[in-house]
Order: sequence, then C-alpha cells, then structure tokens
Amino acid sequence: MLETITEIFANLHHQYTEQFVTALIPMILTVICHGWGMAIVRNYFRRFGPSITHSLSRTMRMLVVVVIVTIMLTTHYLEIIIWASFYFATDMIQTVRAAMSFSVQTYTTLGATNVILPVRWQGLEGFEALTAMLMFGWSTAMLVAVVQKLGAIES
Repeated sequence: MLETITEIFANLHHQYTEQFVTALIPMILTVICHGWGMAIVRNYFRRFGPSITHSLSRTMRMLVVVVIVTIMLTTHYLEIIIWASFYFATDMIQTVRAAMSFSVQTYTTLGATNVILPVRWQGLEGFEALTAMLMFGWSTAMLVAVVQKLGAIES
C-alpha cells in the first residue's frame, strides 16, 4: 500500500499543483462571496425571524424561507460569475457566454458541456466543483438551522 502511494506521488504531474494554486484565486473569492451571502441571510433572519417565529401565520414563516432561499441562490449565482470571469479573464475560455455556460455546468457538477479548457488547465473544473460542493453544504446547513428555528414553535 505504501509503495502504491509513493509511486502515485512520484508520478504526480505538477500540473495539478499549478492548477490548485491558480484556482485559489476564484476559490477564495467564492468563499468570501458566500460568507457575505450567509451574513445577509443571518442578518435577515435576526431582523425578521423572531417576529415571524412567534406569528401564527405559516404563510409568513414560508415567506421568510423563500426570501432566504432567494438570497442563497443569488449568492451561488454570483459565485458562478466569479468562476466564469476567472476563465474569461485568464483567456481559458474566449467568450463570456461560453465561460458562463461552462461555469454553470461545472459549479452545479452537471459537467455536461461542449466547452473544453485548454489541455494545460483540464482538471481545473474539478476545483470549481469541489468549492461549489462546500458552498452548497454551507447553504444547506444554514437553511436547516433556519427551518429548525421556524419549525420549533409548531411542535
């Protein structure tokens, strides 16, 4: 087993290290953007959540959830724009439209795109998908916390 791991590291092409280091730029911007988006969610819930939580209206509680999900979706959309801008600005993808299409499909891990990165950068999309999965997890955790707080009064 140790020999296999040693062999993998010995044959590991530095291309992926270069891709990871390069991907740190949009990865960091994505995390910052997501942090801001989740701060907006938290502030919105702090402002409207307590009054809605004590409301008898399920419609009002659902409205809070709808607004929060909308903020989250907008945040994810901005993160897709960050990655698309990165691909376009680095000339990895030549048009904004193609960069957006590639990024939407990569961020959502759909992966079904006719756009292909230059050979040197193939594999970079994996770092976008990895980052997106973490951001989806962060959003899910936040949404679960909100729904639990809103649902606690119904029990």
